[in-house]
Amino acid sequence: MDEFIIDEEYVIKRNTINFELWDTYKHGKLLSKSAKKLYRFYPLNLYSIDGLFRSYFYLSNPGDFNDPFDCNVNLIEDVDDLSHMKTVKRNNFSNLGICSFSETINNHLMWAHYTNNYYGFALEFDGDKIDMKQREGHLLRHTLTRVIYPQEPIKIKKNYPFASHYVLTTKFKHWEYEKEWRIITELGYEERCLEYFPECVKAIYIGHKIVDNDINLYKLLLELHKMKFPNIPLYVVYPHPTDLKLEFEKVLN
Repeated sequence: MDEFIIDEEYVIKRNTINFELWDTYKHGKLLSKSAKKLYRFYPLNLYSIDGLFRSYFYLSNPGDFNDPFDCNVNLIEDVDDLSHMKTVKRNNFSNLGICSFSETINNHLMWAHYTNNYYGFALEFDGDKIDMKQREGHLLRHTLTRVIYPQEPIKIKKNYPFASHYVLTTKFKHWEYEKEWRIITELGYEERCLEYFPECVKAIYIGHKIVDNDINLYKLLLELHKMKFPNIPLYVVYPHPTDLKLEFEKVLN
């Protein structure tokens, strides 16, 4: 087999130079395996502030995702008998951790859904130039990869060499606005925090409701910026007062 046709948009093909690699095409165009900019969205809570202060990503179990069809083993055609499972949750991978990013910062839905309706923040990174702090035995391996959004995801045979990757990176079409990329990790033990170097952060974006409703939390974020990220820009994000678009007001650097 040299190709796997998903639908009219997406095809996975064997790399013509390295036969062990597989490439994804959309409308006949090879999809890049690197992104120019990636953004990580956060609601404002104790965990997100701790992650910002200590510079780490939390690696979620897919079983905790908001989409129960995400990373769902029902995408595998000949998966082992699941009749023993007493729950509909078929995306629980205790040995895997996933951290999600988006290619876009200028999307109303991302701010509404993932920052608690502008009561949160986002971090900007230079695409695949996110350097991690490695600890022996922590992560067996990890990769950064894009998510695809076919109209009708089809099942895949479990013996296909890219079957696991396909299950972990395929979502329904209506999620396409997210333009998602993922760090997918195989965990060495139960620790789910993946540390990155603070220098990897290129900008911070703060939702306007923090400024509007809780000035003390806003001041806390400013202090964290001064302490951890003094040389990068910080923006406040809010709906433009006269146009139907988002406004990014630079307040520092």
